[in-house]
Amino acid sequence: MKKQRDYSLTAKERKAKRAAAEEKKSGYKSKTTVSPVKQQNVSLTPEQAMLRSQRQAQHSALVIGGVVALAVLLIVIALIVPVIMYIVNPYRGYNDVIARFNLSNGMVLEYVIDEEEYDTAATNFIFLAKNGYFDNTVFYDAQGGWLRFGGYDAQPTDGSTSASSYERTKHRSNSESFCKSFDALASSKFRKVTDKFGYRLRADRDGKSDNVIHQLGALTFRYNDTATEFQFYYGDYSEVVPGNISGIECTMVGHALNDETIKNIQSIRRTAADNTAISSGYKWRPPTPNIKIESVKVYNLDDKKWKNFDFLKYMDGNDVSGSRRLVSWVGKQ
Repeated sequence: MKKQRDYSLTAKERKAKRAAAEEKKSGYKSKTTVSPVKQQNVSLTPEQAMLRSQRQAQHSALVIGGVVALAVLLIVIALIVPVIMYIVNPYRGYNDVIARFNLSNGMVLEYVIDEEEYDTAATNFIFLAKNGYFDNTVFYDAQGGWLRFGGYDAQPTDGSTSASSYERTKHRSNSESFCKSFDALASSKFRKVTDKFGYRLRADRDGKSDNVIHQLGALTFRYNDTATEFQFYYGDYSEVVPGNISGIECTMVGHALNDETIKNIQSIRRTAADNTAISSGYKWRPPTPNIKIESVKVYNLDDKKWKNFDFLKYMDGNDVSGSRRLVSWVGKQ
């Protein structure tokens, strides 16, 4: 018998009843949406309000402190970086190679090295300076316009000398221990270790003319009978010099960077006194008391040339005039 429809329910109630029956049949519970409860405004006690205010103030302080600390750090970096760069290379703004002599009397001598113009002599100087050859050596003579250095650990104290043959007392080129320690020249290339500095080099083109080497503050290389000795020109070329120095020849290396350097070499020259230990021949006049070259540092070197520099190979090549830079090398195999 057909079930009689209940017309006492409203249409809406009948629809809800059918939905409940369908849900029960399918085994799922109806999803009910819960209306969000409106958040009620809760009033804070004075203590709670104070704690909230303190937390907000702490947060703001941390943010502001972080910003200030970052700003201070950036300022410190901006101030320190140039100082560090200056310590590493005080001549960063120069295009030329600069040599800085630090002396035991507190003086500093600064020289521009004309590497391109006087290639052979300048390269020899840079090679020796870069490898510490001049460090802790003395100025051995100051006369005839020249302040000389280049290999003496101490002043010569005995023997006689002439313009063509120095008695190299305590000279590094004759020191077996020093030559062994000079790793920039391989010992296997020489018959004996003290042959490392037995080379003679050619003068650079236009490097030995009087108008070049007699410029005030000139730095020159004594190429004719030495490998390692150099001199500064301090300007008294007319000075009377005892003994024969006609055999001393030199070629240009560089020039003083500033007037202070020239004043310093002239000041050193004025302290020169006769070396009374030399009884005959050429009388050295060393600065008194002894002034040591504590170190010679070179700056602004070309990495392409100097990174893996081979001195023997380079000096065995030709200079700008097409002549072989190396005249001879006693003892080289």
